[in-house]
Amino acid sequence: MRAKKQFRRRPRRLDRECGSMLIELLIAMVVLAVGLGGIMVLLVASVYTNNTAGKDTTSTMVAEHVLEQISAQPANAVSSLTLTDCAGTGWSINTVGASQGTGSGGSHGGNGANLTTTGIVDWTQSYAAVPANYAMKYAACGTGGKQTVYDIRWDILTMSNYSRMVVVSARPSGSPVVGGVRYIIPPNMRTIGGM
Repeated sequence: MRAKKQFRRRPRRLDRECGSMLIELLIAMVVLAVGLGGIMVLLVASVYTNNTAGKDTTSTMVAEHVLEQISAQPANAVSSLTLTDCAGTGWSINTVGASQGTGSGGSHGGNGANLTTTGIVDWTQSYAAVPANYAMKYAACGTGGKQTVYDIRWDILTMSNYSRMVVVSARPSGSPVVGGVRYIIPPNMRTIGGM
């Protein structure tokens, strides 16, 4: 007689655990997806912030460049100078000032772009309303040949026959005037120069 094979029956405890590994795997994948989604949001925000900071820095540099060019001219000079940008455009820069409230810069400025009561360039004034040769759309060179256009405006306030105050401000062209996600605070640079 043949011995009967005895089949062992699995304990009930193991039957209840079948498929739990699949559920654990699905939960781990959901947690990983949520974590990666959060990291992606931070990555996109940091790339945008880096781009904004670069444009802010370049705004300051182009404003400083124009300020230095104007300051290099004698305070009582009546001629204009030419500044060439990265695109090869020659911009005429007027260096003639006026006494406060008597020029084209409004009641707080001399000649050029309007100034606010605090002595900074008034960005609510449209580009077309700024007198000729006191504003420009300057193309700055970037890495890899990329160019960014900056709206640069200035005002020259004559203090005496031999001294003047120059205020220059710049911002990326097309950025909003105030507020918003893309808003970059335009730097206002000023100097007082003489003969």
